[in-house]
Amino acid sequence: EKLADLAGETEELAELEEKERNQFKAFYFDLVDPVHVEAKLAQADIELARDLIYERSTVSLIMKEKEQEAVAHILHRGEYDQKGEEVAADVPEILGGLPDDMPANRLGLARWSVDDANPLTARVTVNRFGQNLFGTGLVATAEDFGIMGENPTHPELLDWLAVDFRENGWDVKRLIKQIVMTETYRQDAVVDPGEFAIDPDNRFLARGPRYRLDGEVIRDKALFVSGALNEKIGGPPVKPYQPSGIWNAVAYSGSNTRFYFEDEGDALYRRSLYTFWKRTAPPPSMTIFDAPSRETCSVRRERTNTPLQALTLMNDPQFVEAARLLAERALAPGGAIEQTPRGRIDSMYRHAFGRAVPDDHEEVLHESYLRFTEKFAEDPAGAEAFVRTGASEPMPVEDPVAFASLTMVASQIMNLDSFISKY
Repeated sequence: EKLADLAGETEELAELEEKERNQFKAFYFDLVDPVHVEAKLAQADIELARDLIYERSTVSLIMKEKEQEAVAHILHRGEYDQKGEEVAADVPEILGGLPDDMPANRLGLARWSVDDANPLTARVTVNRFGQNLFGTGLVATAEDFGIMGENPTHPELLDWLAVDFRENGWDVKRLIKQIVMTETYRQDAVVDPGEFAIDPDNRFLARGPRYRLDGEVIRDKALFVSGALNEKIGGPPVKPYQPSGIWNAVAYSGSNTRFYFEDEGDALYRRSLYTFWKRTAPPPSMTIFDAPSRETCSVRRERTNTPLQALTLMNDPQFVEAARLLAERALAPGGAIEQTPRGRIDSMYRHAFGRAVPDDHEEVLHESYLRFTEKFAEDPAGAEAFVRTGASEPMPVEDPVAFASLTMVASQIMNLDSFISKY
């Protein structure tokens, strides 16, 4: 009716061409009708807020089930153009098959994997946690429980743990507590010659676990001991120290990860869990400690011991800075029982291991301190530059030579086998 009033007569409005009527309606609703004008302004505000959310958010692709039934063909001799029998989604009969009451999709597969009639998931899971705690699982080939994998060293124990884990609600915390409180786990790692001759790899758990820690754990341990670890939970990934130009050779010219821009402040000291990881250019300090590239799934890491690992612990900015921060903890007022070289060394050792420095270690570390002092005394400017490694500002001291020497001793402590290994 309002449109008709504006047009003069309904007949005249009807006689207008469709295009003209649409233009007339748009003019009226956009500029004349107050209700519509107010709604359009509100819509503009909402769209602006939506666009801002999308601009600062990462777009992630998701998956959904196909509406039609998924089918495939058995390929003759594996040739893609030689299609044979048509097959539908299912679980191999040798693994029990998929029950009739479960849908033949990902939901059905998930339900089958934790079904009481399927022992595999629980067995694999408890074996993985055993591998994390002992260095090697009851089944050494954690990635292969088939006929090509190794047999479990303690099959009855594996069965019992799997059933107990499943019947107690898949409670991971309970499982870990249960394992670490056993007498087997709490054994000393000291090697008995007779036992070593029988079981050199400790597959039968005659002694406590002993193995070199993963790269992520070593870095986090160094940060924690130094007092620098940022324990914030959650949040975006971070970019700690890495060699300059690390991404240049493998990045596309238009990629937003073509260049590596190092973070600042507390982000440099977040746990390794939050480190931004480019699959084609993983952090070198992690690769040196056998971290996989993440281009493929890796269930079990190999553990090597190489000179490059010691060089990383002695020269990587993250570890040099951590050593200096550990030295600062000992130099701070009240940081050591005695503000003497020996007292400060004892304080740093207590931070690293939670116990007093043994006499044999204390003598070696003190002799190292004296040698470092003699060396840095010849180059005070080099000592000053050394303690400035890293992004954090070093504490002001009257004697930079003593500060640098204590930092070197802290680095020496962080290079001990007992620091980078699990005992």
